[in-house]
Amino acid sequence: MAPPSRTAAGPGFLPLQARPEVVRQARRFAADAVSGHPYDPYDIALLASELATNAVRAATALHPWPDDIWPIGVEVTVTDRYVHLAVSDPDPEPLSARQMGGLLAENGRGLVIIDQHALAWWPTYTEHGKTVHVIVPASGVILTAAELAEIREPR
Repeated sequence: MAPPSRTAAGPGFLPLQARPEVVRQARRFAADAVSGHPYDPYDIALLASELATNAVRAATALHPWPDDIWPIGVEVTVTDRYVHLAVSDPDPEPLSARQMGGLLAENGRGLVIIDQHALAWWPTYTEHGKTVHVIVPASGVILTAAELAEIREPR
């Protein structure tokens, strides 16, 4: 039996400026990426929106960005088993407790929403920023621990 396909649609990447209005672009990009695949475009767009909002806030907290700099990146990989959504920003600081607020908090609900819609999420850090990764399995698909480990640490 052949291993499940991991590249049904391959990755797509969208660079964004650090402005609140780009969140709409991230939503549309993510929803379009899953079009024709067994995923709810609304759910994927919601996750992209939450992550992009956090990335814009992180980037703009560092300093103002000129119009010719695009410090935020949204990457979507769609397979027949899962969607891997990754949003990067230039702030290398670890996620704060404030970003992980409860449902009644005025700020920080984004990661709570992600917990509700994603199988797994995790941040990765570099000297020049961070990326928050989100995995959403296809309907009826149960990803194994080995699959999740491979997604987290690709060869």
